[in-house]
Amino acid sequence: MPETTALLTALLEAGEGGFVSGEELARRLGVSRVSVWARLQKLQAEGLACEAVRGRGYRLRAEPAALHPAMLAAYLSLRHHGKTPPDINVIFLPEIDSTNLEAERRLAAGAQTPFVVFAARQTAGRGRLGRAWHSAEAGGLYLSFAFQPKLPPARMPKFTLWMALRMCDMLNKNWHLPVRVKWPNDLVHEGRKLAGLLTEARIDADLMRDLICGLGLNVNGDPAKWAGGRSAPAAKVAGTLQQMNDGKALPINAVAADVVLAGGRAFAEFAAGKADGLFGGLWEKYDALHGKEVTAALHDGELQGRAAGVDESGALKLTLPDGLRRVIQSGDVSLGGYGA
Repeated sequence: MPETTALLTALLEAGEGGFVSGEELARRLGVSRVSVWARLQKLQAEGLACEAVRGRGYRLRAEPAALHPAMLAAYLSLRHHGKTPPDINVIFLPEIDSTNLEAERRLAAGAQTPFVVFAARQTAGRGRLGRAWHSAEAGGLYLSFAFQPKLPPARMPKFTLWMALRMCDMLNKNWHLPVRVKWPNDLVHEGRKLAGLLTEARIDADLMRDLICGLGLNVNGDPAKWAGGRSAPAAKVAGTLQQMNDGKALPINAVAADVVLAGGRAFAEFAAGKADGLFGGLWEKYDALHGKEVTAALHDGELQGRAAGVDESGALKLTLPDGLRRVIQSGDVSLGGYGA
């Protein structure tokens, strides 16, 4: 474990407001106490508020508001009981056009999977159907997972829903935030879009060779204060986890670590067939549309009906006004304040 990661992990283990002695930190890092002090000074310059109190040691008084590679690594270590999470490489870039495009480039260059690419900022973030994804704020997480699943292409739509469900389940359990999944690829709360997923695959013959799943998650901030203000399109439909958390900002690096672990586990479960059937009961628990009147925008027009869950392939089931059932394999669905 790198020295900086070990140091930050020790400070995080002490808990909020907890102190760790300089002697203990020096022992963990295998360096002198003077070296510990020098490393903490460097972290202070990077936005981590570290405090020293004579006779008590050091404590982490405030975390950076933006994603910080060393802090993310420390949270991953802490969440994984002091060990580096197995089988997933975490890559952090200050700025990139699109994390999905970067993942695609790395796969083409032969990068070993699985890995996840984070960017502090995207200049060409995108969502489904070529839409732009607002991704210039420090309070958001912009990332893409890359896998090589060797699975039938027909399973790809189901993978997007499974990943969304596992992220939703993590946010509910770890952060007590009542997030729900809106078919086919959004996380929402009370009509506001919190996250979107974009899954892309490269297919050889009848197998998915490369599978990329991008995620944009609005963690902290107020969409009304984003570029363009309240009149901006994103401000009208977007929400953040901070707004759900009574306005209290979440530690973004801790959330990022939970996202990495949830994504890695979701893929392993999916590859092992654990998402077969109706997603292990998770869809019924987190379905944002069930029983609601919706409008589905299809390639050949619109269709209105009542959402009645999904089938085993992940397709949306609609009950039409005349009582007939229709299965929607792909398209956009709108409901009240939800954006498409």
